Amino acid sequence: MTVSSLRPQAGRLILLVGVFFLSALVIPSVRAQRMPPIELEHFKRIGSVRFEKPDTLMIARIDQVDVDAAGRFLVTDDKGEQILLFDSTGTLQASLDSSICEPGYVFAPDGARFTGVGSIFILTYANHWGYRFNEDGTCLGKVDRDFIKPKFFSIDSAGALYGAYDGPEREIRRMSATGRVLDRFPIPPGKFPNADDRFHQGGLVADGAHVFYASATGQAILKFALDGTLVGRISQRSSWFRSPRRDLPPDVSSQLFDALREWSATSTWSMFELTDQTLMVQYVSRERGTGYQVFTKGGELLAEEFGLKTLFLHGENGLVYLPRQAGFDSHGELPNPYLDIYRFIVP
Repeated sequence: MTVSSLRPQAGRLILLVGVFFLSALVIPSVRAQRMPPIELEHFKRIGSVRFEKPDTLMIARIDQVDVDAAGRFLVTDDKGEQILLFDSTGTLQASLDSSICEPGYVFAPDGARFTGVGSIFILTYANHWGYRFNEDGTCLGKVDRDFIKPKFFSIDSAGALYGAYDGPEREIRRMSATGRVLDRFPIPPGKFPNADDRFHQGGLVADGAHVFYASATGQAILKFALDGTLVGRISQRSSWFRSPRRDLPPDVSSQLFDALREWSATSTWSMFELTDQTLMVQYVSRERGTGYQVFTKGGELLAEEFGLKTLFLHGENGLVYLPRQAGFDSHGELPNPYLDIYRFIVP
């Protein structure tokens, strides 16, 4: 059985949509020399972390990254089908693979997160959708058999799991450390449900006091109390934003791809907790590039910048992480991608 046969059809469509949007952005050439720092109004580059040791380590692409309080990195390489644990200097500590837990199964990783309570939660495309590991790389076992991989995933400071689900459910679930559902509450319907369902864009942040949710096309970040009560909406938009004119078709057809080619709306790309008091939201527009806004959790706009060609992969503790790819070295070999680290400059 191949990995492709295990991954759901919806995953392929999400990938196509992601490629569709990213094709509009400027992708650095692998033949370029070391990439110069990106100049931003509210962020300053403070350093880089490279993943070059041991010499046999090969990373095809940094698709996702998570960072813990000690500065350690969890790198998800979808193309290379691996999840790697590094210390704060970029030295490899462990390779987390489902074969440690379940020999014989093909590993198809789809993200990894530090739980904050001494373990790592790994999402996969198959094999019951996930595994749990100790932070030394030893296996704790599979996730709960009823766990369903969410569209957006967050872990609060106490280690509680939260997942946001689109489609017929359209809800947020609070789960145990193994992924067992403890509670659930609905997400209010959006104006463009088919587009929200198709685009793997938006985000979820759970901080132990509130849950924040952003869909791809929603005009506001929804702020929920832990019991599911909607207690606020965060939204300040400028003339840079373009709202959708219409929704996408619900099924996979030529009409869908025609609509995607014509799509010119601004979409929410991602959201993460920049500091314990702020949220950072990134946006993408096929015609206008990318942009970001930083809000307090109370809804005050602190910083924004638009018309960029940059999307950060992750952010927390006032830092954001940008994947970069250096050019070929003197031996004609392509080195591993690395991360540039930027610090948020509070206005």
